[in-house]
Amino acid sequence: MSAPAVSHAQDVGVQVGRPPEPAPRAKKRRIEAVDWLRGLAVLLMIQTHLYDAWCSPAAKTTVEYGWTRFWGGIPSRLFLLLVGVSMAIRYEHQMAAGTDRRTMVRTAAKRGLEILILGYLFRLQEYLLGGAYDWHDLFRVDILNCIGLSMIVAAVITAPRDGRRPIGLTLLVAAVCIALGPIVGPHHFPDWLPRPLTSYIGGDRPMSWFPLFPWLAWPLLGVLIGHAWVRGNSDNRRQAWTFLITGAVGAGLILAVVALRPVTHRFIHYPNWVAQQMGPEVFFHRLGVIGLLALGSYVVTQIVGPQRFSVMRLFGQTSLFVYWVHVELCYGLLFRHLHHALSMRAATVGLVLMTAGMAVLAKLRLRYWHGLPRRRKVRANLPAAPSPL
Repeated sequence: MSAPAVSHAQDVGVQVGRPPEPAPRAKKRRIEAVDWLRGLAVLLMIQTHLYDAWCSPAAKTTVEYGWTRFWGGIPSRLFLLLVGVSMAIRYEHQMAAGTDRRTMVRTAAKRGLEILILGYLFRLQEYLLGGAYDWHDLFRVDILNCIGLSMIVAAVITAPRDGRRPIGLTLLVAAVCIALGPIVGPHHFPDWLPRPLTSYIGGDRPMSWFPLFPWLAWPLLGVLIGHAWVRGNSDNRRQAWTFLITGAVGAGLILAVVALRPVTHRFIHYPNWVAQQMGPEVFFHRLGVIGLLALGSYVVTQIVGPQRFSVMRLFGQTSLFVYWVHVELCYGLLFRHLHHALSMRAATVGLVLMTAGMAVLAKLRLRYWHGLPRRRKVRANLPAAPSPL
């Protein structure tokens, strides 16, 4: 009886006298909708900048141009929210690997610092190639600056401790940023304070386009949404329900804002349009729109599948590269003869050509250049989180 037992043990790969080898860790499923959402943000960003730079003053009075402005308010918010989602994905992988909180904070803050430095390099490039910019524009707080500093601040607030996610603290800080956004965001600080620093908190445009009040709230909520998406990604059924709930919450936020608008306008009076755009009403309306876009992205990824080519997925994987190149093409000297000169129809043709050209460049970027080499130790079971932009 003993011989057959030994034979059976060897058949299943267990050697007598040695403990069985641990089973390989199950591979984490990628949330395809995140790449698709980021790609959608890139596409909306391209149309926003191109129509703004190339449309004539007459074209900017049309209804069609007004709709481009509405959708132009989505990409910056979506990018910042996806920054938080990417941080949550990284946190989940790190918690599974037993990473301590200090390392989590350091990893996220280091990536944020890299993005912050890239923001200043991008502004320097614009200054050198533009030829007519004011040198003060080098210190403008634009989207890359906001993403970089937001990652650093959000890392301290949102990094899990002992496997527990600080949901209450994250919600509290986000609520403060949303509530004080229309007050602190456009606030003009005393002239004796250095504007390159105060512009990160609030201030007049064009120096302070994306101050932390209220823009920090987007990555903070993105972290909470990202944790929910990762936890709902265990199987197809849970993933479907997770994105259905995301879309339902988004629709509910839009309906609530529309229903309460007549009431809120009686009690809240914004001094100007900029303060209104930083207010809670716009914040939750845009959050609702993004919730519906997330549901739509999930549906599309289920139809298209991960194996088929997708321009959205391509843009999502090369978002920082596309951002860097297309802004120079839209506003730079190469196409300066098109600045403020085209009708909506001609600009739309330009948008199609620009999108196709950026898709070709993005494909070449993925094929021939994989980013700057990084001298760091990478854990075998810790896949990299998506780029924040």
